[in-house]
Amino acid sequence: MGVAFALLIMLTLGAAGVYLLLNILKNLKPGRAKIQSDLAIMKAELQPLVSDLVPWSKEEMEQLSLNQINRKANRGVATTIKGVFTTIYHEPVIAWAYKKYVSPKENALVYARTTAHEFIFRIKNGEVEIVANNKLMGTLDANGVLRPAKGVKLLAQINRQTEALMLPVQVNGKQVGSLTNPEKSGQTNPRAFQMIAPMGQEEEEVFLSLGVLEMVKRGI
Repeated sequence: MGVAFALLIMLTLGAAGVYLLLNILKNLKPGRAKIQSDLAIMKAELQPLVSDLVPWSKEEMEQLSLNQINRKANRGVATTIKGVFTTIYHEPVIAWAYKKYVSPKENALVYARTTAHEFIFRIKNGEVEIVANNKLMGTLDANGVLRPAKGVKLLAQINRQTEALMLPVQVNGKQVGSLTNPEKSGQTNPRAFQMIAPMGQEEEEVFLSLGVLEMVKRGI
């Protein structure tokens, strides 16, 4: 009986070890097929939350807060987190999901939705490739500089180095607004953005992409 029990324990531990190893390998250096598969899963899991979002408008953008609801986290071999950002009036406006893969440096995928925007952020090698509404916007480097998919000119920049309450954002060479630094805000439900200059549709999309990414990364 004792020998049989010992063998059973060894087999169980062996199976658990194999499962853990396979799970690690599955989430180590994910290729394009794995990323697309995980993206499809994210979209499906977020759909019930997306269905409850309030229609997006400039008013919702101005009233967007750092408050989150429906937040769920699974910190296993690969960390997965999802949630919904609300307005200062607690209306759900942005649903998002984050997955971190097995890597010594951040290797992750972020998906975010409003009723009018879809953002995909691929974080790898210290950079973030940003896709907005099925269009490759550009690559954000570790210094907060966003360059377009084609060309080397500066598209936008977020100043993450400041210790101030607000993180300034420039789009096409002009400061259009700032993002609230959640680490410096003492409010319980602060606005996420401070608008400074009028923005066209493309400028708003760029500003929002940087804002959403910053909110997710600082909120995970």
